[in-house]
Amino acid sequence: MAVIVDQEDDKLQLELFDFDESKLKTIDIPQVEETFPDSVFAPSLSDSKIQRAIDNLSLSADQKAMISQISQFTLSIGKKVFSFGRKILELSLLFFKKYPATSFGLVVGLVVSSLIPGGTIKGFAVPIISSLTALLKKLVILFAVGLGLKEDLKNSALGSMISDATLNIRKSMEA
Repeated sequence: MAVIVDQEDDKLQLELFDFDESKLKTIDIPQVEETFPDSVFAPSLSDSKIQRAIDNLSLSADQKAMISQISQFTLSIGKKVFSFGRKILELSLLFFKKYPATSFGLVVGLVVSSLIPGGTIKGFAVPIISSLTALLKKLVILFAVGLGLKEDLKNSALGSMISDATLNIRKSMEA
């Protein structure tokens, strides 16, 4: 839990609870610029592009209407209004466009993991079996996402960018 203790012109003082040491700590952080929230929530896709992407989905009209309602979700903090739903849709659409195999792997992993039973026998949970099935579900999702990511790295320039970045890190550690 964060509590703003004092707000001066150039810094912000927060009081945070440190769970490792079980005590309150006071932290000074630089003042957040007033333009920061506007830059984070600035739309990167136009309304027509978002609507076109939603219309191109192979879903029923009811499902498309529900997705369109997600883009209308806003949160007002003080005098500012932030459109969280729109940003979530934008990031999702951009992710699906840039990493199609990873996105497909995520969907397949979630579907397959939902088919794995939960570890209950006649309505009673068996602790060891429940724990193992929960672990198995997570492993299935990670495996499917990993396979998709592997394909995306093979088929894009992202793989070469990652290898260049790791090479630069190795060089800097040797120096």
